[in-house]
Amino acid sequence: MQPRNTFSRAEKLHLQKDFKRAFKSGRKIVHPAIFIYIYPENGMERICRLGLVVSSKLGGAVARNRLKRRLREIFRLHKAFLSPSLDIVFMPKPGACELNFDVLKSAVLVAFKKAGVLTI
Repeated sequence: MQPRNTFSRAEKLHLQKDFKRAFKSGRKIVHPAIFIYIYPENGMERICRLGLVVSSKLGGAVARNRLKRRLREIFRLHKAFLSPSLDIVFMPKPGACELNFDVLKSAVLVAFKKAGVLTI
């Protein structure tokens, strides 16, 4: 039986201390479209968690929400191929809202490969 590709509440970063820990102690991967912070060993067995930091400088509410939906979908589709117990924070740069889904997905996957967290 194949695991379900859902995005549950347990897979979301909620606490400010978790975001700060990822920013301070995590590995920062830089791409022209996005910063990705990866903190290993979040203390949760086999669960990768995602946090989003999207500034209002990126555009209006519609563009920011579309970008957040796309980033969540990329994480949801590829979380089965990530190393377990990671905290991941996406921080898009200005101009990321104009990228289509495929370009954004390839940017995130290249960053994941650069960090060595993909198991495929």
